[in-house]
Amino acid sequence: MRVISGTRRGLKLKAPQGLDTRPTEDRVKESVYNILGQNFHGAVVLDLFCGSGANGIEFISRGAEKAYFVDKSREAIDALKFNISKAKFEDEAVIIEDYMNKAIRNFDIKFDYIYMDPPFDRMDLYKKAFKSIAENKILKPDGRLIIEYKSENNLLMYPGFIEIKNKKYGNTSIAIWGWDENEGNICG
Repeated sequence: MRVISGTRRGLKLKAPQGLDTRPTEDRVKESVYNILGQNFHGAVVLDLFCGSGANGIEFISRGAEKAYFVDKSREAIDALKFNISKAKFEDEAVIIEDYMNKAIRNFDIKFDYIYMDPPFDRMDLYKKAFKSIAENKILKPDGRLIIEYKSENNLLMYPGFIEIKNKKYGNTSIAIWGWDENEGNICG
């Protein structure tokens, strides 16, 4: 696992111990950033269920101003801290060891990008995250929600969002959602 592009291109990252965390494949990561574009300068990012932090670190490497990393796993947080230090991104990173819904409720900012990658077998966490993101309005009006999920799972649209893109990479699929402007002022 490595940083694909930007100021830390090629930097190898440490994965958390155990089987609870599944790193995003390089080809999937590269494709996501090709879809999103290359200009992330000044962006504020949330890496939800961050694991090693590879996705948030990738955003920072590509110019994001700040990335918030949320995970409840001690092993993930330990690997994340190691990777943030190795990348020398301490000033650009905010690490939150907590449950997703509690962390989201405590945010008083809106994000340009939210990358969420819960454990593939926990579809309940996907639904809880969508609900919490929508209710707490933490995604900017023109922001993007990037969702990594198991291709065989049925990812249902959550009210208030529209799908912008969906792409399959073998066992992994990526959906990119934005706010549905026809749903009214859901994004506040």
